[in-house]
Amino acid sequence: MSKNPVAAKTRIGSVAKAIKIIDTIHKARRGMGITELATELGMPKSTLHHIITTLVETGFLSQDPLSRTYNIGFHLVGIGQAYLEQLDLRKIARPHLERLSMKVKEIVHLLVLDEKEVVYIDKVENHVQEGTLRCSSFIGRRVSAYSTAAGKVLLAYLPKEELWRYLSTEKLCPKTEHTITSAKLLLEQLATVKKEEYAVDRQENEVGLHCVATPIFNREGKCIAALSISGPMNRVSLERIEEELKWAATSTARQISAEIGYVLPLVEEERSSKLNK
Repeated sequence: MSKNPVAAKTRIGSVAKAIKIIDTIHKARRGMGITELATELGMPKSTLHHIITTLVETGFLSQDPLSRTYNIGFHLVGIGQAYLEQLDLRKIARPHLERLSMKVKEIVHLLVLDEKEVVYIDKVENHVQEGTLRCSSFIGRRVSAYSTAAGKVLLAYLPKEELWRYLSTEKLCPKTEHTITSAKLLLEQLATVKKEEYAVDRQENEVGLHCVATPIFNREGKCIAALSISGPMNRVSLERIEEELKWAATSTARQISAEIGYVLPLVEEERSSKLNK
């Protein structure tokens, strides 16, 4: 909680005003000048100028150098496109997730990275055996990235600058006695994850549960999501992960990636053929 309630209230007020500015320009479907925005929103020009300057600097708004009007910025467009990409991804991935869940008879998830957490955007559990330990996941749930297999996959494929920023700001608290809490050890494991193209959660997020995850790439070759298989350790054993599940997960993730435009590098064609046998 903020030690200065007045300052906190001012910051929240500024955020609300920034949202109103963006929303007003969005609804207008055209660029708007400060005078017009001030009239429309009933805000002083000085206040508007301060907030708009910040929005332009951060890419949420852009300014036409000739007309001096403001419009939606590329950063905001990128956020919208990322959201739509996730929606398209769910639609494309769903039948693949269902087939994989039916094949391995375990819970299958689709997850994305949002800041320091992974978010479950889809889940298939129709074929899970009854009367056993269940995964506490649900669509929309957010969990720490470092303690999950999917999170480790998504972290492993981050640009180096973003990964270092994450490691320097995220406190690695133990979720269980098996959680990796050393940034050095986590970094070493992420390097292995990127090399082998899969990650394993060995009761690191929930006691009694194992998980294996693999990356999904878009047409630009960027890792945009992770596919995971989760289950109780008596069924999803480390041996089963190594002998069966990592191959099943990787093969399905590759199929989804291909469907959204990812072209497999030539050097990996032989490995891909092995996965699909």
